[in-house]
Amino acid sequence: MTERKKCVFIIDSDIITLHTGKNALQPKFTVAAVQQLKNLRATLDKMTPDLILLDSKLPGTDGGCLLDELGTLPETAGVPVILLCDVSGPAEELSGLTRGAADTIRKPFTPALLRRKAELHLQTEALKRELQTHTGKEPFWQLQGAVVRWAADLLEFREDVTGNHAENIQRYLRIFTEAMASNKRYADEVSGWDVESFLQAAVLHDVGKIKIRDDVLLKRGRLTDEEFETLKTHPLHGKLLLESLPYSESNQDFLQCAIDIAYMHHEKWDGSGYPIGLKGEEIPLRVRMLMIVDVYDALVSERPYKKAFSHDEAMRIIYERRGSQFDPGLTDLFMSLSHEIGAR
Repeated sequence: MTERKKCVFIIDSDIITLHTGKNALQPKFTVAAVQQLKNLRATLDKMTPDLILLDSKLPGTDGGCLLDELGTLPETAGVPVILLCDVSGPAEELSGLTRGAADTIRKPFTPALLRRKAELHLQTEALKRELQTHTGKEPFWQLQGAVVRWAADLLEFREDVTGNHAENIQRYLRIFTEAMASNKRYADEVSGWDVESFLQAAVLHDVGKIKIRDDVLLKRGRLTDEEFETLKTHPLHGKLLLESLPYSESNQDFLQCAIDIAYMHHEKWDGSGYPIGLKGEEIPLRVRMLMIVDVYDALVSERPYKKAFSHDEAMRIIYERRGSQFDPGLTDLFMSLSHEIGAR
Protein backbone atom coordinates (compact mmCIF):
# COMPACT_ATOMS: atom_id res chain seq x y z
CA MET A 1 0.00 0.00 0.00
CA THR A 2 1.42 3.40 -1.04
CA GLU A 3 1.92 5.81 1.85
CA ARG A 4 -0.10 9.02 1.66
CA LYS A 5 1.88 12.08 0.70
CA LYS A 6 2.21 14.59 3.51
CA CYS A 7 0.07 17.68 2.98
CA VAL A 8 1.48 21.20 3.37
CA PHE A 9 -0.70 24.33 3.45
CA ILE A 10 0.84 27.63 2.32
CA ILE A 11 -1.26 30.57 3.54
CA ASP A 12 0.11 33.81 2.11
CA SER A 13 -1.29 36.86 0.35
CA ASP A 14 1.68 37.12 -2.03
CA ILE A 15 1.22 35.14 -5.25
CA ILE A 16 5.00 34.90 -5.81
CA THR A 17 5.50 33.36 -2.36
CA LEU A 18 2.72 30.86 -3.05
CA HIS A 19 4.17 29.97 -6.45
CA THR A 20 7.74 29.64 -5.16
CA GLY A 21 6.64 27.56 -2.18
CA LYS A 22 4.43 25.26 -4.23
CA ASN A 23 7.18 24.61 -6.79
CA ALA A 24 9.70 23.94 -4.01
CA LEU A 25 7.53 21.36 -2.23
CA GLN A 26 5.96 19.51 -5.15
CA PRO A 27 5.99 16.71 -6.12
CA LYS A 28 7.25 15.32 -2.79
CA PHE A 29 4.32 16.80 -0.87
CA THR A 30 0.70 17.58 -1.59
CA VAL A 31 0.55 21.38 -1.48
CA ALA A 32 -2.51 23.59 -0.94
CA ALA A 33 -1.94 27.27 -1.70
CA VAL A 34 -4.34 29.62 0.11
CA GLN A 35 -4.08 33.29 -0.89
CA GLN A 36 -7.13 34.60 0.95
CA LEU A 37 -8.13 33.61 4.46
CA LYS A 38 -11.78 33.26 3.43
CA ASN A 39 -10.76 30.27 1.31
CA LEU A 40 -9.13 28.40 4.20
CA ARG A 41 -12.34 26.74 5.42
CA ALA A 42 -13.14 25.35 1.97
CA THR A 43 -9.59 24.01 1.65
CA LEU A 44 -9.79 22.33 5.06
CA ASP A 45 -13.00 20.60 3.97
CA LYS A 46 -11.06 18.95 1.15
CA MET A 47 -7.79 18.02 2.89
CA THR A 48 -6.08 18.03 6.29
CA PRO A 49 -2.61 19.59 6.63
CA ASP A 50 0.42 17.91 8.21
CA LEU A 51 2.31 21.23 8.17
CA ILE A 52 1.25 24.86 7.71
CA LEU A 53 3.34 27.71 6.29
CA LEU A 54 1.68 30.94 7.45
CA ASP A 55 2.25 34.55 6.41
CA SER A 56 3.00 36.37 9.67
CA LYS A 57 1.36 39.56 8.37
CA LEU A 58 -1.61 38.27 6.43
CA PRO A 59 -3.81 41.25 5.45
CA GLY A 60 -6.93 41.63 7.52
CA THR A 61 -5.69 39.63 10.49
CA ASP A 62 -2.99 39.48 13.12
CA GLY A 63 -0.52 36.66 12.53
CA GLY A 64 -0.37 35.80 16.23
CA CYS A 65 -4.16 35.64 16.59
CA LEU A 66 -4.46 33.48 13.49
CA LEU A 67 -1.79 31.23 14.95
CA ASP A 68 -3.89 30.90 18.10
CA GLU A 69 -7.01 30.20 16.04
CA LEU A 70 -5.31 27.42 14.07
CA GLY A 71 -4.49 25.79 17.38
CA THR A 72 -8.18 25.55 18.24
CA LEU A 73 -9.56 24.16 14.98
CA PRO A 74 -10.03 20.35 14.99
CA GLU A 75 -8.30 20.01 11.60
CA THR A 76 -5.24 22.07 12.54
CA ALA A 77 -4.80 21.66 16.32
CA GLY A 78 -1.36 20.21 16.95
CA VAL A 79 -0.21 20.78 13.37
CA PRO A 80 3.20 22.53 13.33
CA VAL A 81 3.14 26.04 11.90
CA ILE A 82 6.11 27.77 10.27
CA LEU A 83 5.73 31.55 10.10
CA LEU A 84 6.82 33.25 6.89
CA CYS A 85 8.32 36.52 8.12
CA ASP A 86 9.34 39.73 6.37
CA VAL A 87 12.98 40.79 6.69
CA SER A 88 12.46 42.90 9.80
CA GLY A 89 14.89 41.56 12.36
CA PRO A 90 14.79 38.81 15.01
CA ALA A 91 12.02 40.41 17.13
CA GLU A 92 9.25 39.19 14.81
CA GLU A 93 10.73 35.69 14.75
CA LEU A 94 11.00 35.49 18.54
CA SER A 95 7.45 36.80 18.91
CA GLY A 96 6.18 34.05 16.62
CA LEU A 97 8.02 31.36 18.55
CA THR A 98 6.60 32.68 21.81
CA ARG A 99 3.07 32.48 20.36
CA GLY A 100 3.56 28.82 19.53
CA ALA A 101 5.03 28.70 16.03
CA ALA A 102 7.28 25.69 15.44
CA ASP A 103 9.72 27.73 13.37
CA THR A 104 10.16 30.83 11.21
CA ILE A 105 11.51 31.44 7.71
CA ARG A 106 12.39 34.86 6.39
CA LYS A 107 11.07 35.96 3.03
CA PRO A 108 12.23 35.77 0.34
CA PHE A 109 13.31 32.19 1.07
CA THR A 110 15.34 29.78 -1.02
CA PRO A 111 13.40 26.74 -2.29
CA ALA A 112 16.02 24.33 -0.90
CA LEU A 113 15.76 25.79 2.61
CA LEU A 114 11.96 25.74 2.54
CA ARG A 115 11.95 22.13 1.40
CA ARG A 116 14.47 21.05 4.04
CA LYS A 117 12.62 22.84 6.84
CA ALA A 118 9.39 21.16 5.79
CA GLU A 119 11.15 17.79 5.90
CA LEU A 120 12.61 18.65 9.32
CA HIS A 121 9.27 19.37 10.94
CA LEU A 122 7.49 16.44 9.35
CA GLN A 123 10.30 14.17 10.56
CA THR A 124 9.97 15.71 14.02
CA GLU A 125 6.25 14.93 14.09
CA ALA A 126 6.93 11.35 12.99
CA LEU A 127 9.48 10.94 15.79
CA LYS A 128 7.05 12.39 18.33
CA ARG A 129 4.43 9.84 17.28
CA GLU A 130 7.01 7.06 17.50
CA LEU A 131 7.99 8.14 20.99
CA GLN A 132 4.35 8.42 22.07
CA THR A 133 3.51 4.93 20.82
CA HIS A 134 6.66 3.28 22.14
CA THR A 135 5.57 0.05 23.80
CA GLY A 136 8.81 -1.08 25.35
CA LYS A 137 9.17 -4.02 22.97
CA GLU A 138 12.50 -2.63 21.83
CA PRO A 139 15.14 -0.87 23.98
CA PHE A 140 14.46 2.84 24.27
CA TRP A 141 18.04 3.69 23.39
CA GLN A 142 17.21 2.65 19.82
CA LEU A 143 14.71 5.51 19.64
CA GLN A 144 17.22 7.88 21.23
CA GLY A 145 19.68 6.83 18.55
CA ALA A 146 17.08 7.62 15.88
CA VAL A 147 16.66 11.13 17.30
CA VAL A 148 20.41 11.68 17.36
CA ARG A 149 20.93 10.38 13.80
CA TRP A 150 18.08 12.59 12.58
CA ALA A 151 19.58 15.69 14.19
CA ALA A 152 23.12 14.96 13.03
CA ASP A 153 21.92 14.55 9.44
CA LEU A 154 20.06 17.85 9.52
CA LEU A 155 22.97 19.72 11.07
CA GLU A 156 25.34 18.34 8.45
CA PHE A 157 22.98 19.65 5.77
CA ARG A 158 22.60 23.11 7.31
CA GLU A 159 26.11 23.80 8.57
CA ASP A 160 29.12 22.97 6.44
CA VAL A 161 30.91 21.14 9.26
CA THR A 162 33.40 18.39 8.56
CA GLY A 163 35.68 16.26 10.70
CA ASN A 164 33.19 14.03 12.55
CA HIS A 165 32.33 16.62 15.17
CA ALA A 166 29.61 14.49 16.79
CA GLU A 167 31.85 11.42 17.08
CA ASN A 168 34.72 13.51 18.43
CA ILE A 169 32.51 15.11 21.08
CA GLN A 170 31.36 11.70 22.27
CA ARG A 171 34.92 10.32 22.40
CA TYR A 172 36.23 13.26 24.44
CA LEU A 173 33.29 13.12 26.83
CA ARG A 174 33.72 9.39 27.37
CA ILE A 175 37.38 9.95 28.34
CA PHE A 176 36.35 12.89 30.53
CA THR A 177 33.56 10.95 32.26
CA GLU A 178 35.76 7.92 32.97
CA ALA A 179 38.36 10.19 34.58
CA MET A 180 35.72 11.90 36.71
CA ALA A 181 34.36 8.56 37.89
CA SER A 182 37.69 7.88 39.57
CA ASN A 183 38.10 11.42 40.90
CA LYS A 184 36.95 11.99 44.49
CA ARG A 185 35.55 15.40 43.66
CA TYR A 186 33.14 14.11 40.99
CA ALA A 187 32.79 10.36 41.53
CA ASP A 188 29.53 10.42 43.52
CA GLU A 189 27.67 12.55 40.99
CA VAL A 190 28.99 10.68 37.96
CA SER A 191 28.01 7.32 39.45
CA GLY A 192 24.33 8.23 39.05
CA TRP A 193 24.55 9.06 35.35
CA ASP A 194 23.35 7.07 32.38
CA VAL A 195 26.55 7.69 30.44
CA GLU A 196 25.24 6.45 27.08
CA SER A 197 22.24 8.79 27.29
CA PHE A 198 24.61 11.64 28.17
CA LEU A 199 26.81 10.93 25.15
CA GLN A 200 23.81 10.82 22.83
CA ALA A 201 22.32 13.98 24.33
CA ALA A 202 25.62 15.81 23.83
CA VAL A 203 25.37 15.39 20.06
CA LEU A 204 22.24 17.55 20.13
CA HIS A 205 23.96 20.61 21.64
CA ASP A 206 23.71 22.66 18.43
CA VAL A 207 20.40 21.27 17.18
CA GLY A 208 18.89 24.77 17.35
CA LYS A 209 21.15 25.89 14.50
CA ILE A 210 18.90 24.14 12.03
CA LYS A 211 16.53 27.06 12.57
CA ILE A 212 19.08 29.79 11.88
CA ARG A 213 18.77 31.26 8.41
CA ASP A 214 21.42 30.51 5.79
CA ASP A 215 22.84 34.02 5.37
CA VAL A 216 23.81 34.02 9.06
CA LEU A 217 24.76 30.38 9.66
CA LEU A 218 26.82 29.99 6.49
CA LYS A 219 28.39 33.46 6.39
CA ARG A 220 32.16 33.27 5.89
CA GLY A 221 32.97 36.77 7.13
CA ARG A 222 32.40 38.56 10.42
CA LEU A 223 28.79 38.72 11.58
CA THR A 224 27.10 42.06 12.09
CA ASP A 225 25.67 42.81 15.54
CA GLU A 226 22.17 41.94 14.31
CA GLU A 227 23.36 38.71 12.69
CA PHE A 228 25.14 37.70 15.90
CA GLU A 229 21.99 38.35 17.91
CA THR A 230 20.14 36.07 15.49
CA LEU A 231 22.79 33.35 15.87
CA LYS A 232 22.51 33.66 19.66
CA THR A 233 18.89 32.49 19.46
CA HIS A 234 19.95 28.93 18.56
CA PRO A 235 20.05 27.74 22.21
CA LEU A 236 16.40 28.79 22.62
CA HIS A 237 15.50 27.13 19.32
CA GLY A 238 17.18 23.93 20.49
CA LYS A 239 15.40 23.99 23.85
CA LEU A 240 11.98 24.50 22.25
CA LEU A 241 12.59 21.82 19.64
CA LEU A 242 13.63 19.23 22.23
CA GLU A 243 10.85 20.20 24.63
CA SER A 244 8.37 19.36 21.87
CA LEU A 245 9.35 15.70 22.19
CA PRO A 246 7.19 13.79 24.69
CA TYR A 247 8.61 12.82 28.07
CA SER A 248 8.25 9.34 29.48
CA GLU A 249 9.83 7.53 32.41
CA SER A 250 12.25 5.79 30.06
CA ASN A 251 13.50 8.89 28.22
CA GLN A 252 13.36 11.55 30.94
CA ASP A 253 17.09 11.64 31.73
CA PHE A 254 18.05 11.71 28.06
CA LEU A 255 15.67 14.53 27.13
CA GLN A 256 16.36 16.67 30.20
CA CYS A 257 20.09 16.33 29.67
CA ALA A 258 19.71 17.19 25.96
CA ILE A 259 17.55 20.23 26.76
CA ASP A 260 20.03 21.52 29.36
CA ILE A 261 22.96 21.07 26.99
CA ALA A 262 21.22 22.67 24.00
CA TYR A 263 20.02 25.65 26.06
CA MET A 264 23.05 26.31 28.26
CA HIS A 265 26.18 25.34 26.29
CA HIS A 266 27.05 29.00 25.61
CA GLU A 267 26.91 30.01 29.27
CA LYS A 268 30.24 30.88 30.93
CA TRP A 269 31.69 30.15 34.34
CA ASP A 270 32.02 33.89 35.10
CA GLY A 271 28.38 34.63 34.16
CA SER A 272 29.12 36.47 30.91
CA GLY A 273 27.56 33.87 28.61
CA TYR A 274 24.11 33.56 27.05
CA PRO A 275 21.14 33.13 26.86
CA ILE A 276 20.56 33.26 30.64
CA GLY A 277 23.81 34.51 32.15
CA LEU A 278 24.24 31.58 34.53
CA LYS A 279 27.35 31.58 36.69
CA GLY A 280 29.57 28.90 38.22
CA GLU A 281 27.81 25.78 39.45
CA GLU A 282 24.44 27.19 38.38
CA ILE A 283 25.44 25.56 35.08
CA PRO A 284 24.85 21.78 35.29
CA LEU A 285 28.01 19.69 35.48
CA ARG A 286 27.39 17.81 32.23
CA VAL A 287 26.89 21.12 30.42
CA ARG A 288 30.17 22.46 31.83
CA MET A 289 31.95 19.39 30.48
CA LEU A 290 30.39 19.75 27.05
CA MET A 291 31.39 23.43 26.91
CA ILE A 292 35.07 22.46 27.15
CA VAL A 293 35.12 19.59 24.66
CA ASP A 294 32.95 21.49 22.15
CA VAL A 295 35.36 24.42 22.05
CA TYR A 296 38.38 22.10 21.95
CA ASP A 297 37.04 20.20 18.92
CA ALA A 298 36.11 23.43 17.15
CA LEU A 299 39.66 24.69 17.66
CA VAL A 300 41.41 21.57 16.32
CA SER A 301 39.02 21.15 13.37
CA GLU A 302 39.34 22.87 10.01
CA ARG A 303 36.37 24.93 8.91
CA PRO A 304 35.65 26.78 5.66
CA TYR A 305 36.40 30.03 7.51
CA LYS A 306 39.45 28.90 9.57
CA LYS A 307 42.41 26.59 9.68
CA ALA A 308 42.78 23.95 12.40
CA PHE A 309 44.82 24.72 15.51
CA SER A 310 47.27 22.14 16.74
CA HIS A 311 46.39 20.10 19.83
CA ASP A 312 48.91 22.03 21.94
CA GLU A 313 47.58 25.40 20.73
CA ALA A 314 44.01 24.34 21.47
CA MET A 315 44.90 23.15 24.98
CA ARG A 316 46.69 26.46 25.65
CA ILE A 317 43.58 28.40 24.61
CA ILE A 318 41.36 26.19 26.79
CA TYR A 319 43.63 26.83 29.79
CA GLU A 320 43.67 30.60 29.14
CA ARG A 321 39.87 30.56 29.52
CA ARG A 322 40.06 28.72 32.85
CA GLY A 323 37.93 30.57 35.40
CA SER A 324 36.35 32.86 32.81
CA GLN A 325 34.63 30.65 30.23
CA PHE A 326 35.32 27.27 31.83
CA ASP A 327 35.00 25.62 35.25
CA PRO A 328 38.53 25.76 36.79
CA GLY A 329 38.36 22.27 38.31
CA LEU A 330 37.10 20.66 35.12
CA THR A 331 39.68 22.58 33.09
CA ASP A 332 42.48 21.19 35.27
CA LEU A 333 41.14 17.66 34.87
CA PHE A 334 40.79 18.11 31.10
CA MET A 335 44.38 19.35 30.90
CA SER A 336 45.55 16.23 32.76
CA LEU A 337 43.93 14.14 29.99
CA SER A 338 45.84 15.93 27.23
CA HIS A 339 47.63 12.81 25.93
CA GLU A 340 44.39 10.80 25.64
CA ILE A 341 42.40 13.68 24.20
CA GLY A 342 45.05 14.46 21.59
CA ALA A 343 45.45 10.85 20.40
CA ARG A 344 43.62 10.39 17.11
